[in-house]
Amino acid sequence: MELGLLQNLKTLKEIGKQMKKLTIALLIISIHSFAQEKVAEVMDFGSKFTLESKILNETRTYWVRLPASYHNPSYDKQSYPVMYVLDGKSAFFPLLGVVSFMSEKESVNFQIPEMIVVGVDTENRLKDLTPNPSTKMPSGEEAKTESQKLMMAGGGGGEAFFKFLTEELFPKIEGDYRTLPYRMYVGHSLGGLTTAYTLLKHPGIFNSYFSIDGSLWWDNGKYVREASADLQNMKSKSVQRFYLSVVDSSQAGAGNKFHARCIHQFAQALKDYGPTNVQSKLDVIKDTDHSSIPLLSWYNGLRYIFEGYDVSHYSFTTNPNLIESHYANLEKTIGLRMPPPQDVLEIVLHYLTAPNRFPDKEKALMVAKIGLKYYPKAPFILEKIEKIESSK
Repeated sequence: MELGLLQNLKTLKEIGKQMKKLTIALLIISIHSFAQEKVAEVMDFGSKFTLESKILNETRTYWVRLPASYHNPSYDKQSYPVMYVLDGKSAFFPLLGVVSFMSEKESVNFQIPEMIVVGVDTENRLKDLTPNPSTKMPSGEEAKTESQKLMMAGGGGGEAFFKFLTEELFPKIEGDYRTLPYRMYVGHSLGGLTTAYTLLKHPGIFNSYFSIDGSLWWDNGKYVREASADLQNMKSKSVQRFYLSVVDSSQAGAGNKFHARCIHQFAQALKDYGPTNVQSKLDVIKDTDHSSIPLLSWYNGLRYIFEGYDVSHYSFTTNPNLIESHYANLEKTIGLRMPPPQDVLEIVLHYLTAPNRFPDKEKALMVAKIGLKYYPKAPFILEKIEKIESSK
């Protein structure tokens, strides 16, 4: 019996040793995995913030994504336009991909400027995104059933929401980040009603607007009916560009005809009564519906809003004098006042100094000197000048 106990004790000790080895092995694996996680690259898809709004008496959330070049150590400090997009939770992340592809140097695609994107959450869309209370349905008819009346209840907080943006959120964004005096307002559905209303009633606060399949049917088309007078009386003289998109109402299953008709009528009012500084485009998009139309609208709309911004950087390598004149002209054409961006200067300098591209030391020095006028502390420019001069 004692022998059996001894054998059991030995077995238990052996099990204990094996368990200890297993524990150490698992610990090593865990540490290794943790180390791998620590060294993994973190991708920047923006940050979420809260703001205590005294105007709305609510805690409001918003999202911010800075341009890829914002913290580039090779660049001098640079400022950027700001895009404010409504329905931040649903629109912010997919829109980032569109903006990134169209603007950042990794894709060598300078269709639009890099920009700060701000997603504004709208928890109660009916309250925040309608300018006045209404009991009219999307068809233009009066709400009759209890469910219809309940669906339309609670609207009319648009002015308070506008005040929150302009008096609380704008100062926060423009205080925390390097911004240019250029704001873009992007809205879909009720958000598209909001952007249209803002142009009419508060012109000049934004420089450009998206109304994506906007709910201009609101209150039996109230703001469509008021558009002609508001546009004719508009005092703001700054260039404002307004992009509207609408589902093709001729396609099967296109939905509410009154909704589409209101958008077309608003677009016509912009053409007929808008002052010369208000430029607009209506984009009728086929093979989409109310939910899917934003993606194509973001791309098409950005192409329109920044029409003329995109110029081949090859032309700058041929004639560096075009750089300053091109960006100076944008203020007249699309209302964007900005210096030549550093990512464009960087690629032009690369092409003019790389032996397998279009090497030309004199032109490279011209580009570098243009860059120094706007970015006197940019390391990449200073380094290029040093290399060019030392190679002479």
